[in-house]
This record gives sequence, structure tokens and C-alpha cells, in this order.
Amino acid sequence: MIKALISKLNRNQDGSILPIFAGMVLVLVVIGGAAIDISRSVNAREKLAYAIDAAALSVATDLSTSALSDAQIKQRIENSFRANLADAEFLDQAIENLSFVIDDDEGTVTVTSFAGLNNYFVNIGGLGKDLLGPDAFNFGTNARVNYSRFDVELALIVDVTGSMRGDMPALREASTDVVNILLPEDQDQSEAKVRISLVPYSTGVNLGVYADVVKGGAYGFADSSDCVTERQDYDDGTELYDVKYTDSAYNYYTKSNPPPKATFYGDGSNDGCSSDSVMIPLTDDRDELIDAIEDLEADGWTAGHTGAIWGWNVLSPNYANLWPAASVPAAYNDDNILKFAIMMTDGDNNRAFDLPLTEYKKVGEENCRWVWRNGGWRWRCDDIYDWVDIPESELEWEVNSDTGEGYSNEASVRHRAYCTAMKDAGIEVFGVYFGSNNSSTGARNMQNCASSGNYYQASSSEGLKQAFSNIAKKIQSIYLSR
Repeated sequence: MIKALISKLNRNQDGSILPIFAGMVLVLVVIGGAAIDISRSVNAREKLAYAIDAAALSVATDLSTSALSDAQIKQRIENSFRANLADAEFLDQAIENLSFVIDDDEGTVTVTSFAGLNNYFVNIGGLGKDLLGPDAFNFGTNARVNYSRFDVELALIVDVTGSMRGDMPALREASTDVVNILLPEDQDQSEAKVRISLVPYSTGVNLGVYADVVKGGAYGFADSSDCVTERQDYDDGTELYDVKYTDSAYNYYTKSNPPPKATFYGDGSNDGCSSDSVMIPLTDDRDELIDAIEDLEADGWTAGHTGAIWGWNVLSPNYANLWPAASVPAAYNDDNILKFAIMMTDGDNNRAFDLPLTEYKKVGEENCRWVWRNGGWRWRCDDIYDWVDIPESELEWEVNSDTGEGYSNEASVRHRAYCTAMKDAGIEVFGVYFGSNNSSTGARNMQNCASSGNYYQASSSEGLKQAFSNIAKKIQSIYLSR
């Protein structure tokens, strides 16, 4: 009897399907709504991740070329967010929760942010929150990008000899391109990470206001010319100072006051030096550089080694007390600095400079040189001294105009020696030969001077501009990629 009643109850389902169906529909709606909300959150996170990647890359690029404050970095990230999340409902949250970390040692920038979306469907009927979780989904992400932590110091060493007279417009344009690439016009000068020095050379280098100092003007050795050449090794009778192929300071000699005149740099004005082509020490002032480039004029003979030594000196920390504070070169061991030189010529070296008094040398003697000893010049051969009664104040540097134009002449030998010393000091050198004969002395000198893979030949005005532009872009890629 009881079994029959239970069996009948089990078979009687009238009216029970509707509430079961309703419950199932509600659960399905909640699950479907949850799927939609989760999908929205996933899409939002992807949009945020894209925006963070774009912002980090943008800031890394800016940091590679500019020195930025934290406030400037934050503003640039926010600007990038607004551009890439303009239609996102979580934009304000993402900006409010924005953070970044700059690691100067590693050269990285890390950008982080998070936001949330209200769940429109999950909480239908008040069941979603209890069954499936919170009424909002939070999401966040970060991006870490490398940037170049290097600053750049560049010496632009250009040939302004008489043979360049017809090609000066091309040289000016090519040099301006270098400035425009490495110091863009739209960049705030205070943010620049590149400093450029302009070093025009011919018979010598026009050092402008700095010429008097390096020629010993403080000790009465001044002259009326701004043209400066090189210097020689000096022997005071007790010690030989090997300074000829070094970047030792111009005032290296300290044993006497005043120092001997021959310890300072020489004067090349007696054989021509471009009065309009003035050297500019390291600067991030693009207007100053471009004005100086526009003033370049051709004059004089070719002493490429004088351009090399002064291109080296503007990059040398040993000359920190010569230049203004804003132009002081960094130390060679500063791991945050890259030093470059672009060296250009259109011809063969044919001028070199030597110490005076060559007309007094005695023929046939061995191991002889002029020595300043006990207040006067002596002609020293081995250990034997002969007095020469010539006052220090009357000494003049003389141009040796008989070097010829061969690869083994004195001027070219010195030129290559300076280039080797520059490279040994850690300066990466680019050599540009402006001419059609790639086997000429000038071309071979530039090939030898250039660091590996850094030689360029330009046989036309357009080629010269292209070579300078390519070098500037290569320098840019080097310091951006390290």
C-alpha cells in the first residue's frame, strides 16, 4: 500500500517544471553575464597593456635623447595614455593608479597601472555576487623597456682649406644635417643629451678667444693671431716630456714660472688660417653651432693633424680648465658617456709645424735636439751641449712647407699618430674622404684614422651630405641601442 503511494507521487510532476526551468534560466543568465563581464575585463586589460607598452616605449625613446625630470616623464606617460585610451571608461583610474620606475644603472623604465570595471551582468537578481564573486573586476599590468643611459660628446672636424672653396655650401649643409639629426630643432636645449664641437681646420685651427691661453699668453707669449697649431715634445735638460701625441694639458710644464714658450702650442697664422671659421667647444646650443657652420669659409693649406689634435682636445677631460663649464668634457672612464669624432678632408696633408731654430742645426751630428737649459737654448747632441744665445721671447714657430703630399710625409704620419692615440683613448672615429680617388693620400689617411667600419668616401656634394647624415644616424643608433 505504502509502496504504491510513493510510486504514484514520483510519477506525478504536474506544475513542477516551471520553477525548475526558471531557476535554470536565471543561472544561465548569470553565467552568460559573467562571461560577458569577464570578456570585457580581458579586453580592457589588453587595451591597458597596449597603452602601457606604448607609453614605456615612448618614454624610453625620449630618455635616450633627452634628460627628463620625473614630472616630465609622468606627464608624457599620461599624454600617451590619453592618446591610446581615449574611449576607455577606465582611463581616469588608469592615470590615477599610474606609477613608473627609472633604473639609471640598468637603463630601464618600468611603467605600471591598474583599473577596474563594474560587472553589469554578474549580479543579476542579487545572485551573481554571492555565486560568482565581486561586483567589479580589477586588472593591471606593467611594461619594462630599455633606454639609452648614455650622453654623447662629438667633435665635428672639417676641412676648410683653400681647395674646399667651391664646395663650402655642401660642407655647410652636411654639417647642419649632423646638428639637425643629433640636436633636433623641436627639442628643448635643457633636455639634450648630445653636445657637439665644431673644429674647422686648414693650416691651423682658429681657436678664437682660447688661442691666447694655449699659446702662453699669460706669460707674455701672446701674439695677435687666433690660429693655433700643434706642439712638440720638450726636453728641459733633465727630463723629456713626451707630449706631442698626447692630450696632456696645455699647461703641463710646472718646473718654472714662467714655463718655456716651447711647451705651449704654436702659431700657424704665418701660412694662412681661416679667420671666419672659428672653433666651437662642446655645446648643446644648436643655434650657436648652426651660426658657426654658416660662417665657415675656406682658406689656407692642409694640416689635417692640427684638426685631429684639437678635435681630440675638445673631447679630452685634460682640457677641462680651458673651456667654459658647459663645454667641459666628461672623464674617459665615465660609463655614461660616448665620445665620437667625425673627421673629414678633401685633400692631402702638406703642412707641418716644428720648433724654431732649425736653421742652426749642425749637419752630420747624431741624436741632436734643441734643449732649454739654465735660462737659454742649447743644441744637444748626445750628452754634449753648445750654447745658442736666442732669447725665449723671440722664439717663433715655423711652418715646414716642404712636406709634400705623400702618404709618408711628416704631416700625414703625425695625422695618423693622432688618430691612433684618439682611438686608444676611447674615442670612436669616423673618417670621410671627399674626392673621387679612393687611393689618394687623403683617402688613405681617413681610412687609417677611422675606427673599424667607419670610413666613408663621398665623390660629390650630395654624397658628402649623405655621408654626414648616415654617420649622424649611425651615432644615434649606437647610443640608442646600448
